[in-house]
Amino acid sequence: MSENLIAYVVTAGEYSDYRIKGVFFDEDSARRYADSLSDSDVEVEAYPARGPEFVAGRDIHIGTRVDAKTGEILREYSSANARDAKEQDGQCATHIYSSSRNYGEVLEYTVSTTADVTQEERARKSHSERVAKLRAEVMGL
Repeated sequence: MSENLIAYVVTAGEYSDYRIKGVFFDEDSARRYADSLSDSDVEVEAYPARGPEFVAGRDIHIGTRVDAKTGEILREYSSANARDAKEQDGQCATHIYSSSRNYGEVLEYTVSTTADVTQEERARKSHSERVAKLRAEVMGL
């Protein structure tokens, strides 16, 4: 990424109504887009783009909801999100949470794994093992 690269952010509104309408690396494109909008308070703001020192990391989130009485899998989901590169790089963590309606009566468990996307295989394996172990415990196996 060039040190002189500028991001042109097309915005509208102020304070709690502030919103980004578009981001461009070409000022003419940003101004044409701003002119095409019907909002009267549209502005084009210029910001220097981050240089090579910025590295985006990605996390993968895996979740499984398990019925606390039967061990049945109620829902499975996963997603990947971008984040600034930080100390989470290379990390993988799995946690189990319970949810209940009344004190002491657990309705379901949620197995949640968050990992650096470079650890996706390890994360999926760890997650699957924790789900299998939890289901076995719930079913009395």
